Amino acid sequence: MSLRRGLAAVGLCLLLVLAVIGTWLLVIRPAADARMLAAHRMAPSAPVPADTLTASWLGCTAVLLRAGDDALMIDPFFTRPPGLLPLLRNGHIAPSEATIRSWLQRLGIQRLHAVLVSHSHHDHAMDAGVVARLTGAQLVGSSSTANIGRGAGLHEARLQVPEPGETLQLGPFRVRFIESRHAGATGGKPTGDITEPLTPPARYLDYRQGGTWSILVEHPQASVLHHGSAGYIPGALTDVEADMIFLGAALIEDPEAYLQHVVDAANAKRIVLTHWDDFTRSLDEPLRPMPVVVNLEALFDTLQARPDLDVKIPVLNQPFPVTP
Repeated sequence: MSLRRGLAAVGLCLLLVLAVIGTWLLVIRPAADARMLAAHRMAPSAPVPADTLTASWLGCTAVLLRAGDDALMIDPFFTRPPGLLPLLRNGHIAPSEATIRSWLQRLGIQRLHAVLVSHSHHDHAMDAGVVARLTGAQLVGSSSTANIGRGAGLHEARLQVPEPGETLQLGPFRVRFIESRHAGATGGKPTGDITEPLTPPARYLDYRQGGTWSILVEHPQASVLHHGSAGYIPGALTDVEADMIFLGAALIEDPEAYLQHVVDAANAKRIVLTHWDDFTRSLDEPLRPMPVVVNLEALFDTLQARPDLDVKIPVLNQPFPVTP
């Protein structure tokens, strides 16, 4: 009887510990993160001339850059399959062409010069091939991204796999892919490459990383650095000059080192935080911080000592000027 009571007591203690941890991870910390998001939320910008270079954040690390009729998109992800449980079970997912068409119509996008992909995990690349096919765009990224494009029915002429550091001219945009690293102690699972055309529906883990890139986009009006994952290679960005940086906030391990090797290295003073939202929720639902993998409190604690940096939280599909 005493053994049973002891085991019951241990079990109860474990349940209490798990309840406390779960409450902190899923309730207390997200609530604190939400308050910080509200405090730094970007204010609506005044109307700008149609030919002004603007950016629109579209959830996760998706960004639309547009100046007049010229536009490109980075890491489009409109489908956002719901729920964490299918992801944990490695369930099947597929782009929703209806959802993608709806969002392109909402954005007023019929043509894009290019769709750029920072790495080939599903939350960055799953929709990219369909977006490129529907907009006549070039799909630009790793060989893994190219295989996602092939699975989406893109012709080979629409696929570009740049060499590290190579500069591409895409309409008025000069684009350079700079080698980087995925964030997180695991190196960004699933790692490896997608070695054959990936035809959906496919499993979450079929969307292998395929290498990670920082993407520098230079336009006659301004330059933008898209850094979607919070890993980095020391020294990789020392020759970069960026007026604005889209900075991924998920899985940051050392905020001070992250700012040093990415933001300071690129001489950027304007930061737009991305990859903080729960990408298992539809873009038509109110966005909220991703639990567990995003800790904005630690990042903002570090940013308090950096008054030289202008840090903003973007509002979904609210265009703002990129120009300095």
